[in-house]
Amino acid sequence: MVTTNWWLWLAAFFTVSIYTVAFADNNLFRFVESIFVGTSAGYMVTANWFNYIKPQLLNVQKGQYVLLIPFLIGLLVYTRYVRSIAWVSRISLAFTLGYGSGFILSKNFRPDFLTQVIATFRTLDTFNNWLLVFGVITSLTYFLFTVEQKGVVGYASKAGRWVMMIALGAAFGSTVMARVSLFLGRVQFLLTEWMFLVK
Repeated sequence: MVTTNWWLWLAAFFTVSIYTVAFADNNLFRFVESIFVGTSAGYMVTANWFNYIKPQLLNVQKGQYVLLIPFLIGLLVYTRYVRSIAWVSRISLAFTLGYGSGFILSKNFRPDFLTQVIATFRTLDTFNNWLLVFGVITSLTYFLFTVEQKGVVGYASKAGRWVMMIALGAAFGSTVMARVSLFLGRVQFLLTEWMFLVK
Protein backbone atom coordinates (compact mmCIF):
# COMPACT_ATOMS: atom_id res chain seq x y z
CA MET A 1 0.00 0.00 0.00
CA VAL A 2 1.12 3.55 -0.69
CA THR A 3 1.95 5.67 2.33
CA THR A 4 -0.39 8.45 3.46
CA ASN A 5 2.40 10.46 5.12
CA TRP A 6 2.64 13.63 3.03
CA TRP A 7 6.27 14.21 4.11
CA LEU A 8 7.19 10.94 2.42
CA TRP A 9 5.19 11.97 -0.63
CA LEU A 10 7.16 15.22 -0.74
CA ALA A 11 10.47 13.35 -0.41
CA ALA A 12 9.40 10.94 -3.18
CA PHE A 13 8.40 13.87 -5.42
CA PHE A 14 11.80 15.53 -4.97
CA THR A 15 13.64 12.24 -5.53
CA VAL A 16 11.80 11.44 -8.76
CA SER A 17 12.07 15.05 -9.95
CA ILE A 18 15.84 15.10 -9.49
CA TYR A 19 16.24 11.92 -11.55
CA THR A 20 14.23 13.33 -14.47
CA VAL A 21 17.43 15.09 -15.56
CA ALA A 22 18.68 11.68 -16.73
CA PHE A 23 16.28 11.96 -19.67
CA ALA A 24 16.59 15.68 -20.43
CA ASP A 25 17.19 19.00 -18.75
CA ASN A 26 13.75 20.24 -17.72
CA ASN A 27 11.99 22.85 -15.63
CA LEU A 28 10.93 20.36 -12.95
CA PHE A 29 14.55 19.42 -12.29
CA ARG A 30 15.58 23.09 -12.20
CA PHE A 31 12.76 23.88 -9.76
CA VAL A 32 13.77 21.11 -7.35
CA GLU A 33 17.47 21.94 -7.77
CA SER A 34 16.76 25.57 -6.87
CA ILE A 35 14.83 24.51 -3.78
CA PHE A 36 17.71 22.26 -2.70
CA VAL A 37 20.37 24.93 -3.24
CA GLY A 38 18.26 27.63 -1.57
CA THR A 39 17.45 25.44 1.43
CA SER A 40 21.11 24.42 1.83
CA ALA A 41 22.28 28.04 1.60
CA GLY A 42 19.64 29.19 4.09
CA TYR A 43 20.59 26.44 6.52
CA MET A 44 24.30 27.30 6.28
CA VAL A 45 23.67 31.01 6.82
CA THR A 46 21.48 30.30 9.86
CA ALA A 47 23.91 27.74 11.31
CA ASN A 48 26.87 30.09 10.85
CA TRP A 49 24.98 32.98 12.43
CA PHE A 50 23.94 31.11 15.58
CA ASN A 51 27.09 28.98 15.96
CA TYR A 52 29.83 31.47 15.07
CA ILE A 53 28.86 35.06 14.37
CA LYS A 54 26.33 35.74 17.15
CA PRO A 55 28.49 34.29 19.97
CA GLN A 56 31.45 36.38 18.81
CA LEU A 57 29.32 39.53 18.73
CA LEU A 58 28.26 38.79 22.31
CA ASN A 59 31.96 38.71 23.21
CA VAL A 60 32.30 42.15 21.58
CA GLN A 61 29.67 43.44 24.00
CA LYS A 62 31.91 42.19 26.81
CA GLY A 63 34.71 44.49 25.63
CA GLN A 64 36.58 42.29 23.16
CA TYR A 65 36.44 44.88 20.37
CA VAL A 66 39.23 43.23 18.38
CA LEU A 67 36.64 40.69 17.21
CA LEU A 68 34.98 43.44 15.16
CA ILE A 69 37.90 43.34 12.70
CA PRO A 70 37.09 39.93 11.13
CA PHE A 71 33.39 40.81 11.23
CA LEU A 72 34.00 44.00 9.23
CA ILE A 73 36.33 42.21 6.82
CA GLY A 74 33.58 39.64 6.26
CA LEU A 75 31.07 42.39 5.51
CA LEU A 76 33.33 43.62 2.72
CA VAL A 77 32.28 40.58 0.68
CA TYR A 78 28.90 42.20 0.09
CA THR A 79 30.42 45.25 -1.61
CA ARG A 80 30.49 43.21 -4.82
CA TYR A 81 26.78 44.03 -5.19
CA VAL A 82 27.65 47.75 -5.56
CA ARG A 83 29.36 48.08 -8.92
CA SER A 84 31.32 51.24 -8.11
CA ILE A 85 33.06 49.65 -5.10
CA ALA A 86 32.94 45.98 -6.11
CA TRP A 87 36.74 45.80 -6.05
CA VAL A 88 36.69 46.16 -2.24
CA SER A 89 35.33 42.62 -1.93
CA ARG A 90 38.74 41.36 -3.07
CA ILE A 91 40.21 42.50 0.26
CA SER A 92 38.13 40.00 2.24
CA LEU A 93 38.88 37.32 -0.35
CA ALA A 94 42.62 38.02 -0.01
CA PHE A 95 42.40 37.77 3.79
CA THR A 96 40.46 34.51 3.56
CA LEU A 97 42.89 32.93 1.07
CA GLY A 98 45.94 34.16 2.96
CA TYR A 99 44.69 32.98 6.34
CA GLY A 100 43.41 29.69 4.95
CA SER A 101 46.64 28.94 3.09
CA GLY A 102 48.79 29.77 6.10
CA PHE A 103 46.62 27.71 8.43
CA ILE A 104 46.56 24.68 6.14
CA LEU A 105 50.31 24.81 5.45
CA SER A 106 51.22 25.19 9.12
CA LYS A 107 48.84 22.47 10.26
CA ASN A 108 48.79 19.94 7.43
CA PHE A 109 52.18 20.34 5.73
CA ARG A 110 53.75 17.47 7.63
CA PRO A 111 50.82 14.98 7.66
CA ASP A 112 49.65 15.71 4.11
CA PHE A 113 52.92 16.35 2.30
CA LEU A 114 55.97 15.18 4.21
CA THR A 115 54.31 11.94 5.26
CA GLN A 116 53.61 11.13 1.63
CA VAL A 117 57.19 11.94 0.66
CA ILE A 118 58.57 9.81 3.51
CA ALA A 119 56.23 6.97 2.52
CA THR A 120 58.02 6.64 -0.83
CA PHE A 121 61.36 5.96 0.90
CA ARG A 122 60.72 2.31 1.55
CA THR A 123 62.90 -0.74 1.51
CA LEU A 124 62.38 -2.46 -1.81
CA ASP A 125 61.64 -5.87 -0.34
CA THR A 126 58.07 -6.37 -1.58
CA PHE A 127 56.33 -5.99 -4.91
CA ASN A 128 54.00 -3.30 -3.49
CA ASN A 129 56.98 -1.14 -2.44
CA TRP A 130 58.56 -1.52 -5.88
CA LEU A 131 55.25 -0.57 -7.50
CA LEU A 132 54.83 2.49 -5.26
CA VAL A 133 58.32 3.84 -5.93
CA PHE A 134 57.98 3.11 -9.65
CA GLY A 135 54.66 4.98 -9.80
CA VAL A 136 55.99 8.01 -7.91
CA ILE A 137 59.19 8.33 -9.95
CA THR A 138 57.53 7.86 -13.34
CA SER A 139 54.67 10.24 -12.48
CA LEU A 140 57.14 12.94 -11.42
CA THR A 141 59.14 12.32 -14.59
CA TYR A 142 56.04 13.07 -16.67
CA PHE A 143 56.08 16.62 -15.24
CA LEU A 144 59.82 17.07 -15.79
CA PHE A 145 59.70 19.69 -18.53
CA THR A 146 63.34 20.83 -18.32
CA VAL A 147 64.62 17.60 -19.90
CA GLU A 148 63.79 16.46 -23.42
CA GLN A 149 61.35 13.54 -23.34
CA LYS A 150 63.59 11.07 -25.16
CA GLY A 151 65.29 7.83 -24.28
CA VAL A 152 64.93 6.63 -20.70
CA VAL A 153 63.21 9.86 -19.66
CA GLY A 154 60.70 9.48 -22.49
CA TYR A 155 59.85 5.89 -21.54
CA ALA A 156 59.55 6.87 -17.87
CA SER A 157 57.30 9.78 -18.85
CA LYS A 158 55.00 7.51 -20.84
CA ALA A 159 54.90 5.01 -17.96
CA GLY A 160 54.06 7.87 -15.59
CA ARG A 161 51.16 8.89 -17.81
CA TRP A 162 49.80 5.35 -17.66
CA VAL A 163 50.25 5.25 -13.87
CA MET A 164 48.30 8.51 -13.51
CA MET A 165 45.55 7.32 -15.88
CA ILE A 166 45.15 4.12 -13.84
CA ALA A 167 45.10 6.09 -10.57
CA LEU A 168 42.56 8.60 -11.90
CA GLY A 169 40.46 5.76 -13.33
CA ALA A 170 40.41 4.04 -9.95
CA ALA A 171 39.43 7.33 -8.26
CA PHE A 172 36.67 7.89 -10.81
CA GLY A 173 35.44 4.32 -10.33
CA SER A 174 35.30 4.91 -6.58
CA THR A 175 33.28 8.09 -7.16
CA VAL A 176 30.87 6.23 -9.47
CA MET A 177 30.44 3.49 -6.87
CA ALA A 178 29.61 6.10 -4.23
CA ARG A 179 27.01 7.67 -6.56
CA VAL A 180 25.52 4.24 -7.31
CA SER A 181 25.27 3.61 -3.58
CA LEU A 182 23.38 6.91 -3.14
CA PHE A 183 21.09 6.02 -6.05
CA LEU A 184 20.33 2.61 -4.58
CA GLY A 185 19.52 4.26 -1.26
CA ARG A 186 16.93 6.49 -2.94
CA VAL A 187 15.46 3.57 -4.90
CA GLN A 188 15.20 1.62 -1.67
CA PHE A 189 13.39 4.57 -0.09
CA LEU A 190 10.93 4.72 -3.00
CA LEU A 191 10.23 0.98 -2.92
CA THR A 192 9.94 0.56 0.85
CA GLU A 193 9.07 3.69 2.85
CA TRP A 194 7.04 5.40 0.13
CA MET A 195 5.22 2.60 -1.70
CA PHE A 196 4.76 -0.17 0.82
CA LEU A 197 4.46 1.38 4.26
CA VAL A 198 1.35 3.06 5.66
CA LYS A 199 2.25 5.77 8.14
